[in-house]
Amino acid sequence: MTAILLGSFLVLLLLGVPIAFCMVLASLAAILYVGIDPIIVGLETTRSLSSFYAFLAVPFFILAGEIMSQGGLSERLINFVKSLVGHRRAGLPFVTVLSSQLFGSVSGASAATCAAIGRMMIPELEKNGYPRPFATALSACAGTTGALIPPSIALIIYGTVANVSIEQLFMGGVLPGVLIGVGLMLVSSWMSKRYDVKLEPRASMAEVLHHTKQSLGVLLLAIIILAGIMAGVFTATEASSVAVVYALFVSLVVYRRLRLGDLPALFVSAAKTTAALSFVLACASLFAWTMGIGKVPEVVTAALLNGTDSLLATFGGGLSPESLAIVHRVLILLVINVALLLIGTMLDAAPALLIVVPVLLPVADAIGMGEGLAAVHFGVLVVSNLVIGLITPPVGTTLFVAAGVGGVEVSQLVPHVLRFLVSMVIVQILITFVPFVTTALPSLMN
Repeated sequence: MTAILLGSFLVLLLLGVPIAFCMVLASLAAILYVGIDPIIVGLETTRSLSSFYAFLAVPFFILAGEIMSQGGLSERLINFVKSLVGHRRAGLPFVTVLSSQLFGSVSGASAATCAAIGRMMIPELEKNGYPRPFATALSACAGTTGALIPPSIALIIYGTVANVSIEQLFMGGVLPGVLIGVGLMLVSSWMSKRYDVKLEPRASMAEVLHHTKQSLGVLLLAIIILAGIMAGVFTATEASSVAVVYALFVSLVVYRRLRLGDLPALFVSAAKTTAALSFVLACASLFAWTMGIGKVPEVVTAALLNGTDSLLATFGGGLSPESLAIVHRVLILLVINVALLLIGTMLDAAPALLIVVPVLLPVADAIGMGEGLAAVHFGVLVVSNLVIGLITPPVGTTLFVAAGVGGVEVSQLVPHVLRFLVSMVIVQILITFVPFVTTALPSLMN
């Protein structure tokens, strides 16, 4: 059964069949092979994710992102950050990264963040002297912070599948998201020396105060969401509805960039995005269930543990039991990271999470990362790894969104993306082997 499932999936993928249909057709082939009724199983498993209360946050955060993008909130964020750091040599790349992080702290989605910020920053960067492919690649990479900094749709999916506190996962994603942004800014600062960049004029104190006042509505929304979740005032799902109501109030009443007549189109756009994501997740849910029936998680766990045990038995004879345990865990985490990096190049983060999380949970239990803050640490390292896949071809959803926004070919972006990927991989290593990065803030929660 497992051979038919994985074999047919790979064949369909190589034939260029859309990923959702690859998962459905491969699952149906495996189910029919073992004689299970595909209709009952298909209906039950594909709807299972929607029965989780926490998953209700996903459409609300998608809608909040749409409102922010169309209601002028992203433009105010950019002007605010630009007034603070735009005058530096690498000022506009810094603005791109910081604005993406602030926008992502409300929208929770990488593609939405990239589209909203990139649409305005790519022309600005090009006008400032940066090549358009560099500006587009930076917007794509900066957009990935929107998939990690809370509220994060990817972390919601992980917490739902793995039964880990979504609120703690949100807090665990803050520092990793910030570190990724710092890495992107360091690379941008180094790259800016290669280009003939025109320096932006320094904003006066009056301009800084003006843009700060103009952006207060957006900044307060991010603060309300993070502080409310961390203090236990509301859950992640409740925070999503708060984000929508607040964004509507600010856009309609305070900034007046939206009118009531604009809302139906916004709701339809958010519904289309939610429907597309839900369909892919439903297909991935069926695929993950079929893998469970084929005992793929057990096989992977046994192979990984036995393989590392054999390797240590051959080369680790002189190590103490304590050192062996540490090396054993390090080797397993290295293998997991490499595997997830490869999976991320082929699958989008959302369906990949539904497929790999059930497989990895037994491994997490075996190495002592299945409970408490260790489970939060493991969840963030899995999600942050798959987030890297959002900017790696051939799937790279955010990379293709950025290419469309910037009007350049994906092949032109790859050399620039690779430079940014180096910093992201370094941060991934820190996330994996320095638990403090992911557990510091969750440990402060009530």
